[in-house]
Amino acid sequence: MRFILSVLGGVVLAALGLEATLQCLPVHSGVRMAQSSAATPYAHYLPGQSYVYSHGWALANMQRGTTSRDGFVHSKDIAAGANVLVTGDSFIESYMLRYEDTVQGRLDTALGKVYAPASSGNGLADALVLARHFLPLTHAKTMVVFVEPFDLRLIEYPAGRGHNYFGFDDGKVDIRHMPYVESNLKEKVLRSALLRYAYYNLKLPDWASGKVKPAEAASDNGAALAQHRARRDAALDYFFAELGKLQQQYGTRFVFLVDGDREAIYSQGKKTTWPAEDRAALLARLRTGGYAVADMQPVFERHWATYGERMDFLPMDGHWNRVAHALAAKELLPLLAK
Repeated sequence: MRFILSVLGGVVLAALGLEATLQCLPVHSGVRMAQSSAATPYAHYLPGQSYVYSHGWALANMQRGTTSRDGFVHSKDIAAGANVLVTGDSFIESYMLRYEDTVQGRLDTALGKVYAPASSGNGLADALVLARHFLPLTHAKTMVVFVEPFDLRLIEYPAGRGHNYFGFDDGKVDIRHMPYVESNLKEKVLRSALLRYAYYNLKLPDWASGKVKPAEAASDNGAALAQHRARRDAALDYFFAELGKLQQQYGTRFVFLVDGDREAIYSQGKKTTWPAEDRAALLARLRTGGYAVADMQPVFERHWATYGERMDFLPMDGHWNRVAHALAAKELLPLLAK
C-alpha cells in the first residue's frame, strides 16, 4: 500500500509540475463556441475571445488573436455594404496564419469591406445557412464559397454540433441543424494547460479513437457508393437551386474557390484526397450554372512544378499555408473585379 501511495503521489506531483510548466508556455488555448439554435443556426465562437494557437508537441507556429464581434476568427466585424463575404471551414478560419496572410486578409487589403464568417467543420449546408443569414444584413456584392474534398465526401452524413447538414427523406432534401450546447465542464477544463496540451497539441483523443471517417469505406462498397452518388447529386441540386433564389433576391454573385488535390500533386498521383468523380461532379455543376470558379488544382500543379514549394503544412497539418492563400487571392481578385 505504501508503494502504491508513493507511486500515486509521484504521479500527482509530476502532473502538477507539468501543469505549472505548461501554464508558462504557448499551449493551444482552445476557443469556446457560442451556443447555436434555430435563431442562430451556424457555428461561431464567443465574441471578443483571446486565443493562442500552437501545433504539435513542440508548440510550433504559435499565433495569437481575438475573435470578432460576430464570433469568427480572422474576420473584421461584419457590417452592411460588404464587398465580399468569404465562407468556408478551418482552411479559411486559418488559426495557423496571421490575418494579413489569409485569403480574406489579402482580399480586404485590395478591395476593402471583406468579411469571413467561416468556422472549422463547415460544409456546403453551412455555407447556404450563412448566406441566408448574412446576405440580408450585408447585401454583399459577392460571396466566395470555399470547397474542399470532405465537403463532397461527407455530404450525406450528419454534421457535428453547431453545424448544418443535408437531410434526405422520401427523395426530398432539406437543411437540418445540430444544436451546440456547451458542457458545464468545458470552461473549467480549458483552464488546465496540461489537458489542453493533451487534447489540442498531442491530439490524444484522435490517437485513442483511431476512427475512420465514414466516407473512407464508401468507395469499396458498391451499394454505399451508389447511395453516395445519388445523395450527393440531390444535395447539389438543392444547394444550387437555393443559391439561385438568394442571387435573385439580393443580387449577390457567388464565386467558388475549389481546393486542389495536393496529396496527388506531391505524390505524383500515388495518393489522393479528392475522389475524381466527386470533383468532376462539382466542377460540372459550376460550369453548367455559369458560376465563376477559382480552381486551385492547375494553380497548385504549376507552382509545385516550378518551385517545388508546398502549399500546406503536410505531413503534420493539411491546412493551407501562406503560399496557398496568396495563390488563391491572386486567382480570386480578377474574378471579383468583374
